[in-house]
Amino acid sequence: MKRLVSISVTALAIAVLAGSAFAVPRLQTYIVGSDYYDFYGNEHDSWITHNSNFDLKVVGYWKPSIGGGASSLGCKGGPRLSYDYMDCYLMLSAPTDQAGTVWINGIELTGFGAYNTTVPSDVHANPSLRYHMPAGIGANNFASIGRIDNNQINAYEYSHGVIGNPGWGDELLVNVVTSGYSWVHFDAVGVDSRGQTFVNPYSHDASYYGNPVPEPGTLSLLGLGLLGMIPILRKKRD
Repeated sequence: MKRLVSISVTALAIAVLAGSAFAVPRLQTYIVGSDYYDFYGNEHDSWITHNSNFDLKVVGYWKPSIGGGASSLGCKGGPRLSYDYMDCYLMLSAPTDQAGTVWINGIELTGFGAYNTTVPSDVHANPSLRYHMPAGIGANNFASIGRIDNNQINAYEYSHGVIGNPGWGDELLVNVVTSGYSWVHFDAVGVDSRGQTFVNPYSHDASYYGNPVPEPGTLSLLGLGLLGMIPILRKKRD
C-alpha cells in the first residue's frame, strides 16, 4: 500500500512539473532584434536592447494551436477556445535620478512617478509587479497600447531566448524611442473581459540599456578641465 501511495505521489509530482514546464505565460514582451540575458544589470531573464529606437512586441497567448490544454493562467480548455480579449498597457520604469523622455508610437510619455499614482483604474495587478527589477528602484508610468484578441493563431512564445511556435492569441507591435535615460524597463499588463488582470512574469520582460546623458555637474567639470588646458596649449605654441 505504501509503495502504491509513493508511486502515485511521484506520478503527481512529475505531472505538475511537466505542466509547469510547458505552461506559456498569458502575457509576454519581446524587443525585435534583441538578445536574451540570464543576468544583466539589476535584472534577470530579460530581452535587452541598446538601440534607443526599437520595436517592442506585447504578446497575448491563450493556448497552443493544436493539442495540449489551456495555459496555466486561466483560459477555458476544451476543443474550442472561448472568445476573450485583453485591453493592454505597457508599464514603463526609468531611473528616478535622471531626466529623460520616452515616446510610444510617436506620443511622448510624461508623468513618471510612484506606482500607485500612475496605475490605470481598471488595472488590479499583483503588487509584486512594481517590484520587478529594475522597476522596483525606478519611477513608473503606464501607456495604453490597444486590445489583443484570441480569435486567431498569431501569438508566438518568446521564452528564454527562443521563439516558439504560434498559438491562439495575437501580438501588438509598439515603436519605442528613448532619450536621456540609462535604462527603461518594460512590463506588459492586460485586463480581460471579466476584469481580471494579467502581467508578464520576470522571465518574459524586456529592457533598454544605453548611455545616460551627462548631468550638469559633470558637464561643468568637463568645461573646467578644458579651460585648464588653455595655458598649457598657449605655452606649447609659444
